[in-house]
Order: sequence, then C-alpha cells, then structure tokens
Amino acid sequence: MAGTNEPTAVPTTILRDTREQRPWTFEEYPVETRDVTLSTGDYAVPAHCTHDPETDTYYPQFAIERKSGPDFLTALTWERERFKRELQRAAKWTRPLPVVVEMSWETLLRNRGCMARRDVHPNQIVGTVTTWADHYNVAFHFTDTRRRAQLCAFLLQVRHSLLQRLDELTQR
Repeated sequence: MAGTNEPTAVPTTILRDTREQRPWTFEEYPVETRDVTLSTGDYAVPAHCTHDPETDTYYPQFAIERKSGPDFLTALTWERERFKRELQRAAKWTRPLPVVVEMSWETLLRNRGCMARRDVHPNQIVGTVTTWADHYNVAFHFTDTRRRAQLCAFLLQVRHSLLQRLDELTQR
C-alpha cells in the first residue's frame, strides 16, 4: 500500500466515503472533496491514509464518523454490533475516532426530536456513550445542527493535521 502526502499542515482535500447517505459538502470551507472508499469512518484527509490500489480503498489513521440523530440511535441499538466493529477498527489510532452527531446532547437527554419516537431511555444512551468512550478509542461530539456538525468535522480534521505536523517537528 502506498502512502499519500499533502505539502501543508492544513488539509486542502477531504476524502468522503462513497457510502455516505447524506454527505457533507464542505462548500463553505477552503477544501475540495473526493469520493472514495474508506475502510473506517466517513471523512478523512489523504495525508492520514494509506491507499491500496488493488482494492482502491483508503485506510485512514484518523477519520470522522458522521451520524444523524436517527442514525446515532440506530448505531447504539439495532446496529450496535456493526458500529462496535467500526470503533474497533480505530483501536490502534494515536487519536480517538471522532463521532460527530447531528443532534445536541440536550435533545437526547430531554427525549426530544428523534428520541421521542424511539423506545430508548436517555439513561441507556448516556450509559452506552460513557462506556464506549472509556472502552474504545472514540470521542463523541454532539452538535445542535447539521451545519455545526460539518464545521465541527472540518475543525477536527484541521486540528488533527496540525497535531500531526507538530508531532513531526518535535521528532526531528
């Protein structure tokens, strides 16, 4: 597998997984997006990936997982085992897999929005998020709008890129 590199610490390209149902476009940000197959996560930066040309799959060492409110609840309930496998793929990353949820923590706790239509108690959500944050290499980020979720994801990619660059400079 070949590595890919970008000359700048701030990402100029964001890879978007082709399986994304309602993808973020990042039109408001100084980046281009490319649709590719990612092994883990939904959004990554080429410099943080290795690419397998045989399968045309990118294997990130850092990526963002996007979840709408209903998708997040499904991942914690009916598709729990599949989502846990996703979290396990990020176990050896140096930084946690950020899961950016397009729903505020308050909405979840107050049993509003898509929570009101689900047979899931907020305490179950709190317990799962807390346990998974302790057990897996994952960090959950809850936002109150889709637009803020996209901004959060962009800033997390920039932060990771800057931290990677700092790591490189301090290892010299």
